[in-house]
Amino acid sequence: METETDQSNRVEPVLDEPVPDRDRWPGRPLGALRLPIAGPYRPWARLYRLPDGRLLWRVRLWEVDRAVARTVETEVLRTFARENRLPALLAAIDALVGRARARGEP
Repeated sequence: METETDQSNRVEPVLDEPVPDRDRWPGRPLGALRLPIAGPYRPWARLYRLPDGRLLWRVRLWEVDRAVARTVETEVLRTFARENRLPALLAAIDALVGRARARGEP
C-alpha cells in the first residue's frame, strides 16, 4: 500500500507534445535590420510585403517574461530612429523600404 509521501515522490512520464509554431505571418519577407532598443537588447525588425501590397514590419519585443511579435508601420520605426538620434538606422530603414518599393511586385 502506498502512503501519501510515496505518491508525492513518484515521477510521472511526460508525454511528447508538439511544439507550437511561431505565429504565421501571411507576408513575404523582404529584409531585416537590428533595432538598438536598450543595452544589449537588439531585436530584429523584419520588413514584409503583405498579399495586398502593403509593407509592414514585424518586431519581437520583450514583454515581462517573453518576446511578443508586434506589427508596425514604417513611420513608427522612422520616428523611433529620429527621436533617438539614430541617423544610420533611419538610413537603413529608408534604404530597405526604397528597395522594396522599387521592386514593387505585390
